[in-house]
Amino acid sequence: MLTIEEKIKNFEDLLNTPNGSYADNIKADIHEYLFLIKGNNSDTNNFHFLNPLDSKNEIEKKLDMIVSKVIMHEHHAGIEDIIEDIISI
Repeated sequence: MLTIEEKIKNFEDLLNTPNGSYADNIKADIHEYLFLIKGNNSDTNNFHFLNPLDSKNEIEKKLDMIVSKVIMHEHHAGIEDIIEDIISI
């Protein structure tokens, strides 16, 4: 089982791994919001949504879901509002 620090590191690594698509821009925005605007990875409360996840694969699926929802709803609200809504689930 991964520690919260390992989960955060895996999440950040996935955010910083480009795949050559529009999702890279969304991942950069998510990274900027969660790691630079809202706080940093030493504040594990910002990453409570990672707690129930047990593997890198689950973290990757969660990130894919977040990116998809941001893309689907980005015309409705600012990125910060969308991310907060998604990670509060």
